[in-house]
Amino acid sequence: MTKIPGLLAALCLLCAAPAAARDVAAVLAKGTGPYFETYLAFQRAMGRPVTPFDLSEDEKPRLPSGLKVAVSFGSKAAALKYPAGTTVVFTLAPGYIPGGGAKYRSVATLPDPALALPAYKRLQPGLRRLTVFHLKGSMGPYLMKISSSATGAGVEVNPVSLSSPDEFPEKLREMTGRADAFWLLSDPPLINRESMMILSKFSCSNRIPFYAPTAGLLRLGATAAFGPDFGGIGGAAAAAVKKALAGEELPEVTYVENPGMSVNLEAAEKCGFPLAKEVFPK
Repeated sequence: MTKIPGLLAALCLLCAAPAAARDVAAVLAKGTGPYFETYLAFQRAMGRPVTPFDLSEDEKPRLPSGLKVAVSFGSKAAALKYPAGTTVVFTLAPGYIPGGGAKYRSVATLPDPALALPAYKRLQPGLRRLTVFHLKGSMGPYLMKISSSATGAGVEVNPVSLSSPDEFPEKLREMTGRADAFWLLSDPPLINRESMMILSKFSCSNRIPFYAPTAGLLRLGATAAFGPDFGGIGGAAAAAVKKALAGEELPEVTYVENPGMSVNLEAAEKCGFPLAKEVFPK
């Protein structure tokens, strides 16, 4: 078995009895941070030990011979070559496109647009025009789902693709006067400290709320984020794995139930965003 350092090793000791099943395994891109936190939630929801493999310690782990279902945390873990016929439930892998061989099903880290658009509308009642920033060539199915949900939410959506974060200043200038808010999707190549500074500064200066893909980006100036937390993602992954082990067919994408809204209260007050304070998280 791959050696797991630190907290992950401690977890293995805690769940040493009964012995971990060999029909399911958990593969982590790294045994720390969000991957580990989500794995912990997954392990709790499974209710039985699941052997973890940390790719930062061993890039070619020896998976159980009787493996039926693998759950992967991170793009590197999703890209591991799994035995043909294995069902792979992957998450925390924005932009990852599955290859052949195994049967891939994802647990989304973004919220179901059918829930997200109404949620942002409640937070910002005057929201009529929403610009959605995404990496060029990515997020196609998700953008289609946003568009199909927009009419019912009373929101006009304008998808804007970028090849790199260097294009943000130009795209923001073009957006002036044409949007009531903008939403950045979870495309890692577009997200860095500089791009977040540009987006948050433009947002505050123009009183246009900036909606982020994760609550963690609020500390870098985003206005709000609606979506699942790591606990919810881990729980949804466990539910998907249980269904797969029971022989049930999984949807290509599973959205986490009951995502939550996080608001940057400091930015909301400082920038004077037109938000409904009565719906702020308590």
